[in-house]
Amino acid sequence: MKYLSSILLFISISICSQIMEDTLNEIKKVFPESISITHSKYKISEEFAKTIQNNIKQKFFRPEVNLWIITNKDSLKYYGVLDNVKGKSMPITFLAIFNHSAAIYHSAIIKYREPYGGEIKNRNWLNQFIAYTDSSKYKIGDDISGITGATISVHSVTKGIRKLTYLIKEIIKYNE
Repeated sequence: MKYLSSILLFISISICSQIMEDTLNEIKKVFPESISITHSKYKISEEFAKTIQNNIKQKFFRPEVNLWIITNKDSLKYYGVLDNVKGKSMPITFLAIFNHSAAIYHSAIIKYREPYGGEIKNRNWLNQFIAYTDSSKYKIGDDISGITGATISVHSVTKGIRKLTYLIKEIIKYNE
């Protein structure tokens, strides 16, 4: 039993480190000339999490998110937030990068674990969120395109990104 626990711990750490590496690679792809990229974990206060969750109707996967602060060559700051949402049966790990004005600059699906619905990784679909903020409309079918065969994933990721648009203002305020 102890041997099995050790193996499971090793696998879990390996998967987690691969996701972190993939996220950093995505950030570097978006900001090839960045001056600095720093990583930390941002703990979401229980009260603020409840407010966001009640508004969006989606829970945070964990009480914290991974946060990268990116400074580009023009000394502008960007904030990368890695979060998970529940797909049909497995988590979907996604990255949202925000500019200093709390608008989405870039988004990416880092790890998609479902057998169907992977079309949400498509760059054209993800580009719909560029410049979205907490006051943008996120109505699927009107403002956000749906994807046949990926209905649950579309709804989950859309809510997840919207959830982060509320959180990012708090993150920016905390990091000023």
